[in-house]
Amino acid sequence: MSTTTHSKGTISMSARDPGLAFTDGALQFESWSETLWDPAARTVVQQADLQPGETVLDACCGSGAVTVPAAQAVGPEGSVDGVDLSSGLLALAGKKLAAERILNSTLTHADVTQWRGHRTYDAVLCSYSVFFFAPMDEGVDHLVSLLRPGGRLVLNTWVAGALSPLAELILQAAVIERPRLANVVPLANHNMEMISSAELLSNWLEQRGLNSVRVSTHPLQLSVSAEMAWALVMGSGWRTLLPRDPEAIARVRQNFISSVLQLGEPVAFNSDTLVATAIKP
Repeated sequence: MSTTTHSKGTISMSARDPGLAFTDGALQFESWSETLWDPAARTVVQQADLQPGETVLDACCGSGAVTVPAAQAVGPEGSVDGVDLSSGLLALAGKKLAAERILNSTLTHADVTQWRGHRTYDAVLCSYSVFFFAPMDEGVDHLVSLLRPGGRLVLNTWVAGALSPLAELILQAAVIERPRLANVVPLANHNMEMISSAELLSNWLEQRGLNSVRVSTHPLQLSVSAEMAWALVMGSGWRTLLPRDPEAIARVRQNFISSVLQLGEPVAFNSDTLVATAIKP
């Protein structure tokens, strides 16, 4: 586990492979698709204003929430390349493409911040993922390098206060079993904070050398059961907070579920999102 300092504590990058974490939690991740990932992805694709015949990179494509509507938008003359660290999520994405009889897309198991295909793209899309990049600046700079001049970068992230109260509750439950997490700021949380408002995100993208930056806010309040909340823990980056021992994980689950139920079920879950579009000069 690598660390740096932060005003709110130590910034920690988990030593656990995020690709394996998302593969282990692929089914739980997918259980949230209809509620959260797919609607958010449709908004990203809409904001990208994809045209028939365009080439698209779906960076951190997951189970295909963006890949499928993007492939449909660019049509048979266009193409979409999906890249993700998780083989489990890519398998789900492949099934979706097959079910829709989509033939203009490829899926690659790789770290997109290191990956380079054989072409540049008209658009690079990235849904709820840039904050996992380490470092985030360099990861997004790499994505920009994959765009043609005039190409569009479209990404989304969470507004300040989003993911509450579940984010606080899972960290509290995990700390009981993993005390060294106390006073630790997970790297993803630190990165989210850096781009957690329209102004911060816009300024950050302009610092990447991008033009015509536009950021829109998309409020979303969900009501979720305790079991659904735990599925999100198991199917998201929060899974990397969990101990490795199955019995310890069971205790984290018990404490987390208990905390959620104390708030009253269903619990309100803040899912407010920022969507940014920007042009490469």
